[in-house]
Parts: sequence; C-alpha cells; structure tokens
Amino acid sequence: MLKEHFSVNSLGHLVIGNLDAVELAERFGTPLYVVDEQRIRERYRRYLRAFSSRWPEVRIHYALKANSNMAVVKILQSEGAGADVSSEIELRIALNVGILGEKIVFNGNYKTHRELELAILNDVLINVDSFQELETIDKIARRLGKRARIGFRINPDIRADTHPYIAVGLRESKFGFDVPSGQALAAYERAKEMPSVEVLGIHANVGSQILDASPFVEEAEKIMGIVSEVKEKFDIDIKFVDFGGGIGIPYKPGDKELPPEEVAEKMVNVVKRVVHEEGLEKPMLLLEPGRFIVGDSCVLLARVGYIKERPGMPDWVAVDAGMNALMRPALYGAYHHIELANKMNQRNELLVNVAGPLCESGDFLGKDRRLPKVEQGDLAVVFDVGAYGLAMACQHTAQPRPAMVLVNGEKAEIVRRRETYDDLTRLDRIPGWLK
Repeated sequence: MLKEHFSVNSLGHLVIGNLDAVELAERFGTPLYVVDEQRIRERYRRYLRAFSSRWPEVRIHYALKANSNMAVVKILQSEGAGADVSSEIELRIALNVGILGEKIVFNGNYKTHRELELAILNDVLINVDSFQELETIDKIARRLGKRARIGFRINPDIRADTHPYIAVGLRESKFGFDVPSGQALAAYERAKEMPSVEVLGIHANVGSQILDASPFVEEAEKIMGIVSEVKEKFDIDIKFVDFGGGIGIPYKPGDKELPPEEVAEKMVNVVKRVVHEEGLEKPMLLLEPGRFIVGDSCVLLARVGYIKERPGMPDWVAVDAGMNALMRPALYGAYHHIELANKMNQRNELLVNVAGPLCESGDFLGKDRRLPKVEQGDLAVVFDVGAYGLAMACQHTAQPRPAMVLVNGEKAEIVRRRETYDDLTRLDRIPGWLK
C-alpha cells in the first residue's frame, strides 16, 4: 500500500522524506501529524501541468479548507498558487502568506458583511451564491467606493459517486444558483445593471473525492453552456471559468487513481469546442484542488497504549489519537490505511480494531484491520490524512489537538505546536457570582 514517496529503512521503520518515523515520534511526541513538503510540491506541479499544457491560461487556487496550516499554504504560495477560501480566517491566512487578493476566490453560501468587506477591499473574486448576497455585495461595494469582482456559483445538478455529505453539485444541495429554473441566467442579468459589481466569472463544484472523470466532463458541458448563453443574451464575456476541485486520491489498497491528465484532457476538449463553435473569448480556467495536492502528503503517528483481547472478535488496539485528531472515519465512515511504523516488514496477520481514547463508541480510526502482533509502545501510522485531517480536528473530551511537523529531506520543524491546557481554557471565563 506504500505510495512512492514513502520507504522502509533497514530497521523496518517507515521513512517520511528522509526521516525515520519512529525517531520523529520520539523527538516530537504523539499524536503527531507529519507532512512531506516535497510531496506537496510534486502534486501541485502535476496538477498545474495537466491543465496548463492543454490550455493557455490556467490558475490553480489551492482549497484551504483541506488544510489551512500556514506553512502548507506558504509552500503553495511559493509555487505560484492562488487560494480558494471560505471564511475570514482562511482569507487572512492566504493574504498573510503573500497570496495577492486578485489570486483568491471566495466561496460559500453564507459570507458575512465583515468577510465581504475584507474581500472587496482586497480585490478578491467573490463567487456569489444567492440573490440576497448579490444585493449585499453591491451595497457594501458602493459604500466602500469600490467595484466588487464577482462570479456566480451555479448548481450543475450532477450526481457523482461520493459520500452524500461531500456531493455538493446536486440540485437539492445548498450551493449555487439553480440552472433549470432560470435563476442562474437571471443572476447575470441583474448584476449587469449594478454599477458597483464587475461580472467576471462562473463557478461550479461537483463534489469531493471523485475517482471518475465523467462528472467533470458533464460539469464542463453545463458550465460552458451557461457561458455561451450569458454572452448571447447579455453580451457578457466570462473571463474566469472556475471548475472547482474534486479529484480524489486512492485511500484503500486496490483503489485506482484518477489521473488529473485524463480529467484535464476531457474538460479542456469541451472548453475548446464550445469556444470555437460559439466564437467566445478564451477564458482563464481556474481549478480549486485541495485533497489531490495535500491528501497523501501527510500521516498521523499514534502511540499504542493498550491491547484488549475479545475472544472470537478482533482485538481492540487503543492509541493516543482518536476522532478528535482524525474525524473522517467517524463522520463519513472513511477508510484510512493503517500500519505499524516500527514493524513495516512484519506480516499483517492479526485482525484488530484501532480505537482512540475518547468516550464514544464511534471513536475509532479503523475496524477489521490486519496488523502484525501489536504490543504496547508500538507506533501506529495512519496514511493519507493531509486533507480534512487536522483541518477537522476537535477538542472533544478536552483532548488537545495534535502537533504538526513539516519535513523536507532530512529537515523537520514544528509548524503547529501541540495544544495545552492553557490553549483549551484561555477563552473560558467564570462569572463573578460563581467565584
């Protein structure tokens, strides 16, 4: 199951970058997220090359929702990436690491006045999600004496084979302007009459963790159809066509990768055909990958504390990281591959459940897994946690969130320190009448 950026040394230990995972755990403690900088750079470059080799103007907007750690975002800024943000804090992170506002897109179905003001002041491209939001943007821009840069998020009504919670392109989902009812076209018509907005783009997203190219092709057809109608009916040239993200990664042994080159070839062919047939200006293509770029760059190291035998059933292996550190298995039933980082060369022959320390039956990292004979002190490694791992971590049962270490070859440095009692309680206050 090991991907090409991992290896095993002569001690049978997992190697991340050029560093022994066991030594990293001893040096920095557990639970510990470990991120490989070079893997992030490789994945970004591959994704960009897949599209830029097929279309003259392409920009990658890294989706901070996947992993908003400032060091991770800085790596991508240094590669030339823009940002896809969905909150004020994500926007501030992107700006603070040096991403220009004009290279940031702001998505989401509820953007506050404060968030919209910050976006407008920094020339961020706002993908508008409702008529009321459009009116709000126009009012704020007029008050600021600015012209807001906007696109519209349309709802393409595309069913992708993914978990319902991350299938965001369905007509019944909360996102975007409805196309069949005419809402999407009406939004462009209304915005054209607003002097304080500049209509530049169109945006859609079909979902996340998709391993089949066909939903992306359908998305391209539907988006480019709207681009043509907007030009024909309102004489608006769409400058930015934003296809969102969604390309998944293999999590399970046997899962097949969806190559971004395959997706790019098929989507760009649609864009080329429509632009040629309709005589449109060539738009810049925006892509918003998150998981594909950072997902398999990161592992979670967790120390084995106890092993509980259950006759006739899998043993329970308790580790020091649970759903507080990695929510996806509990929330989505998601699979993450698990090995013992200190026993990589031993046969996986014992059937176990790997559980965390929280007071919840749903607090597990994996069930019915094969591992070598597990002993106290062993080091479990959970793979492919770079996307929606630490980003979704919580403090349930007052468990501190893990530390994160960035590795680059033989270098390793903390990029998020482990939380402490002071961190978890610093916002709490006891009212005077209880003192």
